[in-house]
Amino acid sequence: MLSIKNCLIESETWQIRFPDIQLNPDDLLVIIGPSGIGKSTFLHWLLGNQPKHVNISGQIFIDGQDVSQLTVENRHIGLLMQDVFLFPHLSVEDNISFALPKSPDLHSKKQRRTKAHSMLEQINLEHLSKRYPQSLSGGERSRVGLVRALANQPKVMLLDEPFAALDPSNREKIGKWTFQQLAQQAIPSIMVTHDLNDIPTSAKQLNLADYYQSKETP
Repeated sequence: MLSIKNCLIESETWQIRFPDIQLNPDDLLVIIGPSGIGKSTFLHWLLGNQPKHVNISGQIFIDGQDVSQLTVENRHIGLLMQDVFLFPHLSVEDNISFALPKSPDLHSKKQRRTKAHSMLEQINLEHLSKRYPQSLSGGERSRVGLVRALANQPKVMLLDEPFAALDPSNREKIGKWTFQQLAQQAIPSIMVTHDLNDIPTSAKQLNLADYYQSKETP
């Protein structure tokens, strides 16, 4: 479960005071609003990156634990962006094995590759395991990017315009597949997008324009 309380984004000329947010394990919240209003800034604050151009305050709880002061690596939050960065010198299988957390049963390279291959098999992507990023299509890169993000066992997933680079024929299909994977693994997720067609009917929505306040004198 993800809870966000008393969040305030503030610049010299405007502020956005968020309503309190609570997401259950399989919930998706989609944040919309015009460019420059702070959607991606909000995601990076959740991730643990404090932006320099605005002040953000608030509390973030994951499964009841206050993670607001924890570092990025200790929050267990995943991020999937429009530009999926995969290591070009590693195969798909090795990109995923690199993301797996350290544990006694994933100590050797062989163990990690076996686990990565198993993850690909579970979602019928094992045929991509030995391919390299430069040989993947946009849709394949998006799916591999999500698998790699899930390999790190996040407790929360953030999606920043994740389908913007896809052509229309793939966009709906990859979006549906992505949301299915997140729901099946019971990961609460927050996505920002400009395209209302990306929003599944089951998602909650938050329009930041409804909470924007100017500080400038009329």
